[in-house]
Amino acid sequence: MKIVYNKKRKGFIAFVVMFLLVVFGLMGISYWYTSRMSTDMLYVESQRLKARNYAQAGIEKVKLNMCNMCQRTNKYDMRLKASKAKDFSKEFSDGGYRVVSIEPFSVGNKEYLNVKHMVKGRLIGEFDVWEVTVEGYTKNPKTVVEIKHIIRLYRDTIVY
Repeated sequence: MKIVYNKKRKGFIAFVVMFLLVVFGLMGISYWYTSRMSTDMLYVESQRLKARNYAQAGIEKVKLNMCNMCQRTNKYDMRLKASKAKDFSKEFSDGGYRVVSIEPFSVGNKEYLNVKHMVKGRLIGEFDVWEVTVEGYTKNPKTVVEIKHIIRLYRDTIVY
C-alpha cells in the first residue's frame, strides 16, 4: 500500500496545532489572571471583616466599662477624655481597635442625659444615651473601619 500526500494541504496540521496552542494559552492566562485577582480581593475583604470585628470588640469593651463604672462609682458622665482613650484601646499582633469618642447622643441641641424612664406612667429611673465611635484596624494591608454605635444605659430603682 502506498501513502499519497496531498501537496496542497502540506503543513495544515501544524498550523491548526499552533492555532489551538495559542487559543488554549490565552485561555489559561486569562484564567490565571482572574483567579489571582479574585484571591487578592478575597484577602482584602477578609482584612476588612477582621477590622470590623476588632471595632465591634472595642464597642463591647466600652459597654463593659460603662456598666462597671456606673455600678462601682455612680459616675454617669462618661465623655471620653484624651488621656483615657489609651485605656480603651487594644493592640493585637495583626491589628487592634481605638475608641475615638464617647459623647452624649444629641438631636439638635438636646442631649439625652438623665432622661426619665417611665413604665405604665410610673417613674422607675433614668437613662442616658451615648454615641460611641470606635476604629478597628489591621496592619497588613492597612485597613481601617469606623463603627458608630448608640448605647442606652438604664439606671432604674428597684420597684416592688
